[in-house]
Amino acid sequence: MPALAPFPGSTFFHKGQRSPLIAAMGKRLVTEGCGKYRTGPGPEWTDVDQQSYAAWQRKIGFKGAEADGVPGRTSWDRLQVPTTSPVPGGRVASPVPRHSVTTAHRVKGPHWSLGYHTGADYAAPKGTPCVAVLSGSIVREGFDRSFGDFLVLRANGFDYWYCHLSEQTVKGGSVKAGQKIGEVGSTGNSTGPHLHFEKRPAHGGFGSDVTPTW
Repeated sequence: MPALAPFPGSTFFHKGQRSPLIAAMGKRLVTEGCGKYRTGPGPEWTDVDQQSYAAWQRKIGFKGAEADGVPGRTSWDRLQVPTTSPVPGGRVASPVPRHSVTTAHRVKGPHWSLGYHTGADYAAPKGTPCVAVLSGSIVREGFDRSFGDFLVLRANGFDYWYCHLSEQTVKGGSVKAGQKIGEVGSTGNSTGPHLHFEKRPAHGGFGSDVTPTW
């Protein structure tokens, strides 16, 4: 039996998101008799994907608002979507495989120095692998009083910051999407083990953060 893809989080599924995982999901929906596709599922999330997934939710007994066509962990696990192998230039579902966002980007709060959360947090046990979300290069590594041990992945004109690491597995050079580059920790200003994942324009300083998509 092939390995199954972990749930990437409901925020992963939105218009314009592209991933081999979405195509794999569509193929499973077709197999289950829920696919509404005319030309076959593709890697980009569309209204047809949402309609097809809603049909799957209804098939397994979801009703009303529970059958909104947006994957949740329970329905996703029951669909048993096979994992997809990352390819150079491709995308992976999460920087911390099998874990989803626990504190979102731009959440406001007085305990953050800019008054809002500059990245997305992925809570996970210490030592959980962190992977490159895109193929690119590790351009910086070090320690910061706030971010702890960190790595910076540069890809497609952006810098992706991996912070609070317990281990920096790769400290420079080219990496491929899906390659392990570090491990979750709680270094720096942290209240518990998690990955703080931040996206900035290449060479951007603190406060230049943008929505951490890839």
